Amino acid sequence: MTANLFTFAAGSGVNIGDIVVTMATFIILLLLLRKFAWGPLKKVMDDRERSINSDIDEAEHAKLNAQRLEEENRQKLKETQEEVHKIIEDAKIQARRQQEEIIHEANQRANGMIETAQSEIKSEKERALAEINNQVSELSVLIASKVLRKEISEQDQKALVEKYIKEVGDK
Repeated sequence: MTANLFTFAAGSGVNIGDIVVTMATFIILLLLLRKFAWGPLKKVMDDRERSINSDIDEAEHAKLNAQRLEEENRQKLKETQEEVHKIIEDAKIQARRQQEEIIHEANQRANGMIETAQSEIKSEKERALAEINNQVSELSVLIASKVLRKEISEQDQKALVEKYIKEVGDK
């Protein structure tokens, strides 16, 4: 088959020497490209691959960091909400205590005022009774002195007592 190829090439006017030189040039070009272009090109490609892998790793790290921060923020938000809830509950409890203290204090004041008023009423009543006793004594003395001055009948005596009681009531 190789012989046919050479025969065909020789018969059609193709020079085998040209083919050999072209192939040798091509092989030399491949070797030169491999030595001078492929190495630097491979190095550039490897550097680019490392750079891309590094960027991917950094992106994954940043994503994990962002997820961690997001979780921390959620936790802080939850803690803050719990703290706010606790503060509100404490404020409600404090308000109830203050309300109870105010009511208790108001009740004590009211009870004190009632006791004071009752005491004043009692002393006023005692003073009024003492005043009435004084007036009754004065009336008794007055009636007795008038009875001694003149003898009066039982009806006159009753009328006289009623008259003096009426006079005392008008005062």
